[in-house]
Amino acid sequence: MNPWAFLAIDVGTAWPYAYGQVRVVKAARSQDWGSTQRWALITLLAFVAPYVYIAGAGSGQMPVFAWIVVGLLMVFFGVASVVRIRRQINERD
Repeated sequence: MNPWAFLAIDVGTAWPYAYGQVRVVKAARSQDWGSTQRWALITLLAFVAPYVYIAGAGSGQMPVFAWIVVGLLMVFFGVASVVRIRRQINERD
Protein backbone atom coordinates (compact mmCIF):
# COMPACT_ATOMS: atom_id res chain seq x y z
CA MET A 1 0.00 0.00 0.00
CA ASN A 2 1.38 3.38 -1.03
CA PRO A 3 0.83 6.03 1.67
CA TRP A 4 1.28 8.83 -0.90
CA ALA A 5 -1.48 7.39 -3.06
CA PHE A 6 -3.74 7.16 -0.01
CA LEU A 7 -2.90 10.75 0.94
CA ALA A 8 -3.65 11.95 -2.60
CA ILE A 9 -7.02 10.17 -2.60
CA ASP A 10 -7.87 11.37 0.89
CA VAL A 11 -6.94 15.00 0.17
CA GLY A 12 -8.49 14.85 -3.30
CA THR A 13 -11.84 13.69 -1.95
CA ALA A 14 -11.92 16.12 1.00
CA TRP A 15 -13.40 19.00 -1.01
CA PRO A 16 -16.19 16.99 -2.70
CA TYR A 17 -16.96 15.39 0.67
CA ALA A 18 -17.23 18.72 2.51
CA TYR A 19 -19.07 20.47 -0.32
CA GLY A 20 -21.41 17.50 -0.71
CA GLN A 21 -22.35 17.68 2.95
CA VAL A 22 -23.20 21.35 2.62
CA ARG A 23 -25.32 20.67 -0.45
CA VAL A 24 -27.12 17.75 1.21
CA VAL A 25 -28.12 20.02 4.11
CA LYS A 26 -29.21 22.83 1.78
CA ALA A 27 -31.23 20.52 -0.48
CA ALA A 28 -32.86 18.68 2.42
CA ARG A 29 -33.84 21.95 4.12
CA SER A 30 -35.56 23.06 0.92
CA GLN A 31 -37.11 19.57 0.53
CA ASP A 32 -35.51 19.05 -2.86
CA TRP A 33 -35.24 15.29 -2.46
CA GLY A 34 -33.74 14.64 -5.89
CA SER A 35 -30.82 16.99 -5.18
CA THR A 36 -30.53 15.60 -1.67
CA GLN A 37 -30.08 12.10 -3.08
CA ARG A 38 -27.57 13.19 -5.74
CA TRP A 39 -25.43 15.11 -3.27
CA ALA A 40 -25.71 12.34 -0.70
CA LEU A 41 -24.34 9.92 -3.30
CA ILE A 42 -21.45 12.25 -4.14
CA THR A 43 -20.72 12.66 -0.43
CA LEU A 44 -20.85 8.91 0.13
CA LEU A 45 -18.50 8.19 -2.78
CA ALA A 46 -16.03 10.81 -1.56
CA PHE A 47 -16.22 9.33 1.94
CA VAL A 48 -15.60 5.71 0.91
CA ALA A 49 -12.95 6.35 -1.76
CA PRO A 50 -9.95 6.28 0.63
CA TYR A 51 -11.30 3.15 2.33
CA VAL A 52 -11.82 1.46 -1.03
CA TYR A 53 -8.17 2.20 -1.82
CA ILE A 54 -7.11 0.64 1.49
CA ALA A 55 -9.24 -2.43 0.78
CA GLY A 56 -7.83 -2.85 -2.71
CA ALA A 57 -4.21 -2.01 -2.00
CA GLY A 58 -4.10 -3.78 1.35
CA SER A 59 -5.80 -6.93 0.18
CA GLY A 60 -3.78 -9.89 1.39
CA GLN A 61 -1.18 -7.64 3.08
CA MET A 62 -2.99 -6.29 6.12
CA PRO A 63 -3.47 -8.29 9.32
CA VAL A 64 -6.98 -8.86 10.64
CA PHE A 65 -6.43 -6.32 13.42
CA ALA A 66 -5.74 -3.59 10.81
CA TRP A 67 -8.95 -4.46 8.97
CA ILE A 68 -10.87 -4.19 12.23
CA VAL A 69 -9.34 -0.78 12.99
CA VAL A 70 -10.10 0.51 9.48
CA GLY A 71 -13.66 -0.80 9.70
CA LEU A 72 -14.22 0.79 13.10
CA LEU A 73 -12.82 4.11 11.89
CA MET A 74 -15.08 4.03 8.87
CA VAL A 75 -18.15 3.29 10.99
CA PHE A 76 -17.24 5.91 13.61
CA PHE A 77 -16.61 8.72 11.11
CA GLY A 78 -19.58 7.70 8.98
CA VAL A 79 -21.97 7.80 11.93
CA ALA A 80 -20.47 11.10 13.12
CA SER A 81 -21.06 12.62 9.68
CA VAL A 82 -24.65 11.41 9.46
CA VAL A 83 -25.40 12.74 12.95
CA ARG A 84 -23.85 16.12 12.11
CA ILE A 85 -25.74 16.39 8.80
CA ARG A 86 -29.04 15.47 10.44
CA ARG A 87 -28.45 18.02 13.18
CA GLN A 88 -27.70 20.71 10.61
CA ILE A 89 -30.80 19.85 8.59
CA ASN A 90 -32.97 20.19 11.69
CA GLU A 91 -31.40 23.47 12.82
CA ARG A 92 -33.26 26.63 12.04
CA ASP A 93 -31.29 29.75 11.19
